[in-house]
Amino acid sequence: MDNLFKSDSYRDLVVKNNYNTIEFLLKAGEDFGIVAYTDFINFNPEIPKSVIEFEKFALFMIAGYSKESAVLNNENFSFEAGFGESNFGSHLTIPLEAIVQIVADEDIIAVSYYEPQKRIEPKNSMDLLLNNPENQILLKKLKKGKKG
Repeated sequence: MDNLFKSDSYRDLVVKNNYNTIEFLLKAGEDFGIVAYTDFINFNPEIPKSVIEFEKFALFMIAGYSKESAVLNNENFSFEAGFGESNFGSHLTIPLEAIVQIVADEDIIAVSYYEPQKRIEPKNSMDLLLNNPENQILLKKLKKGKKG
């Protein structure tokens, strides 16, 4: 059963369900909360640790300006929020697959058992080329050929 919840097809189901649920709540004008894996959230600007330090999961209430600024697409949910006593502002982008729960009126209305995996950031093509030892040998041969 564990493999089922790690499958791409379950991931697709979670993304679609989270999208449909959030879209429904936004269209209805309802305030709601989402619980998400914080490692997958993009904060712009980054929130200083002096303002707040997040655990593995965080609950975000989507109401007021956060709801007004909300943008939903097929892969991400984004909104603006303020944090800490200083109300430090940041724009959050959360992959739909990283949303674990959606809560409305203190009731959990959507649950996901999918745990997203960290994606390896692609390097630029020159880094990939230079990291291959065989390519380094070829580049050295080319440099020697140009000198002679």
